[in-house]
Amino acid sequence: MAADMDMVNLLVIAGATLAIPILAFVASFILWPSALIKIYYWYWRRTLGLQVRYADCGGYRFCYSYRGKPGFRPSILMLHGFSAHKDTWLTMVKYLPKHLHILCVDMPGHEGTTRTNSEDYSIQGQVKRIHQFVETVRLNRKPFHLVGTSMGGNVAGVYAASFPSEICSITLICPAGIRYPCETKFDNHLQDLEHSHYTLSIPLIPSTPEEMEDMLRLCSHVRFKIPQQILQGLVDVRLPHNDFYQEVFMEILGENSRYALQENLHLITAPLQVIWGKQDQVVDVSGAVVVEEALPGCRVDLLENCGHSVVMERPRRTAKLIMEFIISLRRIDEIIRVTFYIQVILKTRHTALSFCSYQQLFWVLKWAILFTNGDWGHRMTDPVTLNVGGHLYTTSLSTLQRYPDSMLGAMFRGDFPTTRDAQGNYFIDRDGTLFRYVLNFLRTSELTLPVDFTETDLLRKEADFYLIEPLIHCLNEPKPLYPLDIFEQVVELSSTRKLSKYSNPVAVIITQLTITTKVQALLEGICKNFTKWNKHMMDTRDFQVSFTFGPCDYHQEVTLRVHLMDYIMKQGFTIRNTRVHHMSERANENTVEHHWTFCRPARKVED
Repeated sequence: MAADMDMVNLLVIAGATLAIPILAFVASFILWPSALIKIYYWYWRRTLGLQVRYADCGGYRFCYSYRGKPGFRPSILMLHGFSAHKDTWLTMVKYLPKHLHILCVDMPGHEGTTRTNSEDYSIQGQVKRIHQFVETVRLNRKPFHLVGTSMGGNVAGVYAASFPSEICSITLICPAGIRYPCETKFDNHLQDLEHSHYTLSIPLIPSTPEEMEDMLRLCSHVRFKIPQQILQGLVDVRLPHNDFYQEVFMEILGENSRYALQENLHLITAPLQVIWGKQDQVVDVSGAVVVEEALPGCRVDLLENCGHSVVMERPRRTAKLIMEFIISLRRIDEIIRVTFYIQVILKTRHTALSFCSYQQLFWVLKWAILFTNGDWGHRMTDPVTLNVGGHLYTTSLSTLQRYPDSMLGAMFRGDFPTTRDAQGNYFIDRDGTLFRYVLNFLRTSELTLPVDFTETDLLRKEADFYLIEPLIHCLNEPKPLYPLDIFEQVVELSSTRKLSKYSNPVAVIITQLTITTKVQALLEGICKNFTKWNKHMMDTRDFQVSFTFGPCDYHQEVTLRVHLMDYIMKQGFTIRNTRVHHMSERANENTVEHHWTFCRPARKVED
């Protein structure tokens, strides 16, 4: 009876333990959906390795999340759109390489960043605050890549125009701040708002679940099915901030902010990428044409079946496009220096370039094309000889182009000039000794290192320089793939016959065939492929399979033995030795054992 009561108590405790989190989830979903949404963002930040930090400067506090550390590649700063927050980028960050240094900051007054009544929330005012943040976290120690969407795209573009030396490249995603040749559904709303002197509700500032659903339809081409409770939770999260959002909305629609990006496009000197959803109903995709006309060298990527919320609707594609753009801009050290000289000269163009400046520009361009002794990828032929830090390597173009997104892939695809040494070999000023491991990885897609290899950190830096993502991933694993010791796998096959001493002719009383090996796959293959003899199978163990035959099954045993030997040898095993052993266990029986040993080389697998 006592045991039964203990079991009942145990079941009650277990049931309560399971019921509590379930009830908590249900209660949160019904009563506090906004809390559930916050937990959702917290969970994804934690899963993606993003940490939330605060940066204080002169009594003003910025809230941001980050992942990774500054390294050889440029850091990436992301600016979200109107009434959003830093977690907007989570869906896209999921598809970015984990070793990149990424920062997602809450825009001025949004989420965890300080909000004051006297703050200037115009585009120029936000640019000043973002620059303050960049200086506080020392992000501008070297040029970084800037990404902005919607209002954040407007701010990012003006920032790039205002602080060109801090930006190495920029991506604008459906940016605001442009006179769009074509009107959108949202433009019609704006006209109605202006005619009503802004007494009507603003579509981007919902205060009810129905208005939230309308806003999501406006911003997204993809129709998400969102439960009513989640819509209510989204409203509950935003409702306390709606007055602030209305203030910011009026600021960015003001005379100084509404077309700020277009007015500053001509001042942007950094390479620029535009990503736009073709079905955008907030800011029309025709704005991409405006940007392209102002900056003819920019890259434009238009996404089919995508609306204004590009980051939410097409996160994987967006991340891929951004990485392709960044990688395509990477240059060897000489080209980077040339770009720097050109930027220095172009900074003076607003004061009209002098004849000397034109001469300097001509000299720099000539130096870039001729003095570096460059060559374009379409002239390259097999085989390719590389001079890496004084070490010569010969390989094929297909090997170097195995990973198209890598620096070597771009270099030998012809995306930018390469440098040659005096003998005509392609020159790369990097560690030539470590390049052998990089090249072997390109050949086999497997990382093979000596057992006593101690330069993993240096090799990781080389992989980072060459932008080979799979190699970086292998080096970041806790157990790199080292060459493994060669050993032999063994299969023992024995045929044991018990013969009658007194019968004439000699009669077989019983025969047993036994296969013994630690190669589990081989044992499984035998059990699977020799089902015909299942009725004779006596035993199947971890390392052994046995077949037993009676006095009348001698010929079947011989047939099975021949088939087994053939099957074992087809698996790569060869006969190492054979032996025959005779013994008498009983007065009326003789035992004859035939034994075969098969071996094949293999590599030791670590646990």
